[in-house]
Amino acid sequence: MAWFQEWFGEEYLELYSHRDTTEARLQVEFFRTHCGMLHGPLLDVACGKGRHVHELGRAGYRAVGCDLSYTLLHTGSDEYGAMPVTRADMRLLPFCSASFAGLVNFLTSFGYFSDEAENLQVVAEMTRVLEPHAPFLFDYLNVHQALQQLIERETRSTPIGDVLIERWFDRSDRSFNKRITIGSRRYLERVRGYDLDEITAMFTSCGLSIGSAFGDFHGAPFEPASPRLILVGNKR
Repeated sequence: MAWFQEWFGEEYLELYSHRDTTEARLQVEFFRTHCGMLHGPLLDVACGKGRHVHELGRAGYRAVGCDLSYTLLHTGSDEYGAMPVTRADMRLLPFCSASFAGLVNFLTSFGYFSDEAENLQVVAEMTRVLEPHAPFLFDYLNVHQALQQLIERETRSTPIGDVLIERWFDRSDRSFNKRITIGSRRYLERVRGYDLDEITAMFTSCGLSIGSAFGDFHGAPFEPASPRLILVGNKR
């Protein structure tokens, strides 16, 4: 079983409980500032439990979410109430072509697959479901900063007990890896590290045009030391 089929459950929610509605509200406001309001529905790819779907709805968007994890989607419906979300694999989105007026992808929900063609297929699917000229926001790690700030080993105290986190960068496939040990249970996170030039090439080949690159959700321009790589653009 792939790591992303095992990890995104209740333990994941506990470990990342600091990711709250306040953070989501800031990120939604960033999208509104740079992409404006939309005339049609907005898709949140890999929406998790739907924090952003909920806040996008509060901001006036017709937001729709999709995620592979039933646990995250179910938890979100309990927490926020009924939302327009569906369980889906980002490599094969269950939506008609050109059916969305905008798209968001938050919190490094990309680069999950060891096969490069599968990661490219995700970009192709995001492009396919967008209307021509529709805006997108892509929130990803900054490879340069992540390498500089890599903490190889730490222990966190959480409501589910102490959690051991081990991190390493695998140069053979340029992936950032995180091993999470909770009691006798062990999980893995793995994300392929693409730099800005590589992502630009992937997006361009699939029909997406990058307009701006930011380093955080306060609007700072992207640079090698930025905490994030946030791209805003349109479908060509």
